[in-house]
This record gives sequence, C-alpha cells and structure tokens, in this order.
Amino acid sequence: MVNNHFTQDTSGALLGDSNNSNGYRLTQQDSLSTIETPLNARLSSSSSSAVAAVGPEIEIENLDGVPFSNRLVFSRIGSLTNPPPNGVHDIVTLRTKNLGSSPLRISGVPITGPWELANNTPLPTSIAAGGQLDLRVRFKATSGDIHNGTLTIKSNDSNEPNTVVQLAGFWQRIPEGGVEPTLNEIVKVFGYGTTITNPGQELNKNGLVQTVGDEVISPYWQRANTSTPVIVRQLAAFHKPGGTATVSWFGKGSSTTAQIFTHAGIDAQTLLPDKNNSTQLAQGTFNSNGTFGFRIADEWSDPLKNNQLVDKNNGSPGPSGHHVRFWQAEDGQGKAIANTWIMAMDYSGINYDYNDNVYLISNVRPETRTVLNRIDVGSSSSYTDIKGNVWRSDTGLFTPTNAPAENGGTPAPAIANTVDDKIYQTYRGRVDNAQRLLTFNLPASGQVEVRLHFAELFWGAPGKPAGGVGKRVFDVTAEGKTVMDDYDITAASGGALKGTMVSIRGIQVNDGKLTLGFDASVNYASVAGIEVMRM
Repeated sequence: MVNNHFTQDTSGALLGDSNNSNGYRLTQQDSLSTIETPLNARLSSSSSSAVAAVGPEIEIENLDGVPFSNRLVFSRIGSLTNPPPNGVHDIVTLRTKNLGSSPLRISGVPITGPWELANNTPLPTSIAAGGQLDLRVRFKATSGDIHNGTLTIKSNDSNEPNTVVQLAGFWQRIPEGGVEPTLNEIVKVFGYGTTITNPGQELNKNGLVQTVGDEVISPYWQRANTSTPVIVRQLAAFHKPGGTATVSWFGKGSSTTAQIFTHAGIDAQTLLPDKNNSTQLAQGTFNSNGTFGFRIADEWSDPLKNNQLVDKNNGSPGPSGHHVRFWQAEDGQGKAIANTWIMAMDYSGINYDYNDNVYLISNVRPETRTVLNRIDVGSSSSYTDIKGNVWRSDTGLFTPTNAPAENGGTPAPAIANTVDDKIYQTYRGRVDNAQRLLTFNLPASGQVEVRLHFAELFWGAPGKPAGGVGKRVFDVTAEGKTVMDDYDITAASGGALKGTMVSIRGIQVNDGKLTLGFDASVNYASVAGIEVMRM
C-alpha cells in the first residue's frame, strides 16, 4: 500500500479561505490547503484509516506537533555535563505506528549528526498490528549553531523500508550574550520556506512600519474557518532568562485582552518552550466571531497602540510602533501553508531582532478591508497586479501639474522584493518649485490607512550616479501633519531598484479629500505607488 505519510506535512494549516489580498506582501506564493489535526492529536492521521493495510504499514507522528511529521526540532545551551539552569528542548518523542495487518519489524534506527536515542529500545523489535513504539531522540551538540541530521527507521514495510526523519537543532554557548538564534535561523531550523528578509534587507528599522521578505501588514485578523478555533503555538522564546511572556487576543476597537497562554519563565531561551506551570508545550486555542488583534507581553499587533516615541528616538523616520510582525508560513518547498502565519515580536527600543517571542498561528486570515484608491504613480494607464487588483493612473491627482513622470529607463529595470515590478518602475518626484513639494489629492473620508510604495530608480542604478544613503531625503505629510520625517528610500530599502512599502495608519479625513505632501530636503521626493484603505 503506497501512502504519503512521510512526505513533508504542512502542520498548522486549516481548510479555509487562503486569500491574502488584504495583507500586503512584496512576494507572492501559491496556497497549499491542508487539514489541521486537533491540538493534542498532533499529526497522526491513523484515526482516518478505516481498513488496515495488508501486511505491515508504517506511520510516524511527531509528538511536538510542529513543524512537520517527518522533522523534529531541538535546542540546547552549553555543555552536557554542566549546563546552565535554563530550560531547553533537547528531547523529542517520535511515535512509530503499525497501521497494517501483520507485525512491523524494525531492524535498525541509524542516526546521523549529534543525536542519539534516549530510551533503551532493543533492536531489532516488532510492532504488532495496530500497535505503536515511542522513540525518544536526544540532541547532544556541544558546539556550533545550527545542526542537521537524520534518523532512518528501517522496517519490513515493502513500500517504505527506509523512513527518513529530518533532525534539526540549535546550540548556543550561553543564554543571551549575542549568541541567540536570529529569526532567520529560527525559521531555518524549523524547516519553513518563509523568507523573513530578502537579500539586502534588514529586520532592524527601529520600529518603522515597513515590510520585508514574505511579511504582510495586517494589524487585525479574522478566523478563516469559523467552525474551528484559532490555534497558537509558540515556536521560540529568546529574551531575558527567567521572564515569562503572555500572548493574548483582543477585539478590534477594544483594549480588553483575553489570555491564550503564558510560557514558562525557565524556558525564556529555547525553541518550543513549555507552558507556564506545565510540562506541555506552550500552545492554546481561542474563538472569535469578529475581527481581532494580538498582544504579546506589552506589545500590540496594532502599531498605533505601541510606544512610538522610543522608536523615533532610536532613528525611525515614522510611522513607528512595528513591534509585532507577521509572515506567511511556507513549507519546505516554498508553498504557502493556507491560513497559517509566523508571528514575531520584539520588546520595543532594545535591538529590534524580533526573536523575543515567535509563534505559529493557524486558521487566520488578514481582516477584510475596503480599498478606496490604488494609484500607479507616474503611469498613464491602469495596471492589474498579480492578485487581480487594478491600479489606476495618477493623471489629474497631483500638483504641480507639470511634475513629470519619471522611470528607470528603457527597457524598464527589474525591481527586487516584488512580483509587481510595474508599480515601482515609474514615479513622480521632480518638482521645480521653491518648495520642491509634490502634493496628491485623493478622494477619501473617515479614518484611513495609507500605504506608500517606493523604489530608488536613479541614485545607484546602473548607468546612473553613485548611490548611497543621503542622496534623496524627504518628508511626507498627511492632512497637514508630518507622518514621515527625513525618509531615505535607499536607507529603508537597502539600495537601488528594490521595492519597499510603508504603512501609515490612523489618518483622519474630514473634507472628502486626502491630501498627501512629499516635501524634499535633499534632491527630490519620489513615490511610485499609493494605496488608501478604510481602517
């Protein structure tokens, strides 16, 4: 009997709407619909097997539940003989089941890398039809950072005689001390294909509300499948040893939170921490019939609720408060796991590395938003992007009316960090007046969010003058208030021909017309695309 029990299992996803059009990301991945097992059922699918296979039939189950049925994740600190008193996740249980009609004979379990079996299982051994065997696997690295290995179960299953399980672990010399795994390394150890940062991008922008990699901007969320709960699992905690962190949810428009769980303080420096006062992994569920956000410790998914002054004092040009961030979860092949996201937070004003508390969230989608305008600045015609959204020309929407449309030359240059190059290949910015002020007037009313798209097409581009930080600096105002101060596209995006997007929330429009100003202090301002949506 041939099955797919040992293909990479996209744990954490639920059936439901995988539409991501309301959470902006600069890359686009296909959706992969999978079924989430109940929280404590882990990844086993044996309950759905109505008839036993003829002969022996192997199935494996990762009792951690994440990341996949055929991938186990570990972490350790220090030496084996004298480790620090921190909690670690160095032992994982792999359950081997026999779904067949005759005994499954295990002849060997060879392991590569710094791992060993923690239980004394005599080999060879047999698992009766319908039976199971638990293998406890211990991570024993004493140096290095990321380690990879394999565990192979050799059996008499004629279709799968060699069942390979991936092993991945992170070893650090001491707690904290600059040796914690980065968010990129955490995602790599778990085997997710998610791109946290593209080449040249940095996570640390001092709280600037700007996307990187596969990130989406969505302060608020909704259940994708309203018949099942939201599932939250903590993947990592790397903050002050001994400190706990509580993850909660709250309804949009409210500051009243409902706790999901708190991780154990002893596990403040580990992958897969335990729940506080428990030996179970830190995970939980909740139900909400409305739109909701997340709060982790004192940081909120809505940047307007966070301390923005500390970010600005650290150098953020604004808008600030970007302390809880979301990325589309992707399997090892880079396919989007439907309705599943990586949520990462950082305590504001410290180092903005976003590895302090990291979670996997399942059965959620970005909240549905009403888009009032999508403007492809500098274009003379409309453009339909890869998601089917129509961007219209900016004709008649700006002053001075003689501000020329500009571009990156012919042929149009490729733009990094986006699959919609055209939005970034034209811009408007050269304003030959005393103020060097470019103004857009767009129909809108009420409280709105503005998303501004930028790419540096001149300074540092091939065949153009040398680039670098400080060549183009400008402010942005909305309804007469400064919302971005001394913004530098090169500093924000990492160089020429790289797309980037900044989100500005909470702009109040009372006269039916949103006025945006781009006021240059060095060279000219430049903007490539504008989106306006209701809050």
